[in-house]
Amino acid sequence: MNVFSVVAPLPGAATPRLLATLLALYGSCAAPLAIAASAPDQPPPTVDRPPSTVHSPPSTDTDGPAFLAPLAPRSLLLDLAVAGPRLVAVGERGHILVSDDQGRSWRQVPSPTRATLTGVFFADPRNGWAVGHLGTILRTIDAGESWQPLAAGLDRESVLLDVLFLNAAEGFAVGAYGLCLRTTDGGATWTRLEPQTDQFHFNQIVRAPDGALFLVGEAGTLLRSRNGGLAWEPVPPPYEGSLFGLVALADGQLLVHGLRGHVFRSTNGGAGWLPVATPVPTLLMHGLRLRNGLVILAGQSGNFFVSRDRGQSFTLWHPGDSAGVAALLETADGALLTVGDKGVRRFDPPPVHVPAATAP
Repeated sequence: MNVFSVVAPLPGAATPRLLATLLALYGSCAAPLAIAASAPDQPPPTVDRPPSTVHSPPSTDTDGPAFLAPLAPRSLLLDLAVAGPRLVAVGERGHILVSDDQGRSWRQVPSPTRATLTGVFFADPRNGWAVGHLGTILRTIDAGESWQPLAAGLDRESVLLDVLFLNAAEGFAVGAYGLCLRTTDGGATWTRLEPQTDQFHFNQIVRAPDGALFLVGEAGTLLRSRNGGLAWEPVPPPYEGSLFGLVALADGQLLVHGLRGHVFRSTNGGAGWLPVATPVPTLLMHGLRLRNGLVILAGQSGNFFVSRDRGQSFTLWHPGDSAGVAALLETADGALLTVGDKGVRRFDPPPVHVPAATAP
């Protein structure tokens, strides 16, 4: 399976996380994508494919160790994580990169798979997990320096899209067609959960500051667990389109985001939602609350939305080129990192206060 082999959407539903990422980043050059005509919020396939020089040798249906590629930091990368003082990024063709200088430079480490890796998470500075295509789950116990595959009883058609651990033992891996796995032994064994009867794709799993867990996905999927993932309850969805992420704010408020710039805000734990106006109808893949209180959402075509009032309003911000963004991370020294179709980028965050307009 190559990087353009993605999960087909369910009838009448929008695209899952990785499919939407690839569509937004690569556009019509990707392999044919079966997108339901009835889904009104599909992102337009308008972005050209990056130069082929950034890609390592193509992966195949026969998996094996990832190729070490000099330009891996510029290849398609899909997620970021903090491992103590180290940062870790994962992406296409099994690429795993580490940085020991807060994202200024990166080096590729050996990976036991060429499957596209879509998510990475560290429970502490040494223990981390990565998930992706081909039912892949990897674990590291040395801060990402080496990785070992874990068996979860999945077939090669299984696609995992996100991973979250509550501590070094208990965690979750979620993905396409309602796939939800739970482990209590660091990934040595996994139990399959069924949080909902519909087989909608789960795009992200998030832990709120109060300990509640949230699952967000296509067709307005929004589920909550108050007991560590043992039981899940539906949260009234703000709309029926795909949701790609949830940002839990410090004061208990929630933001969810999805296709065509859709953003919704809740002040009561998800019992009710208010739409938030956004400046551009672009796909929003990831959101982040910075330590200084700013909220940033990002996704297709290098569009960033910035909120200085806890998600009540957003303004457009363009820090660089039109590269698509799959994930955001704030470094220990206050920089902003993104990963996407042009690899990993580091730049200064937006100002906390907007400079007053200069009078003519």
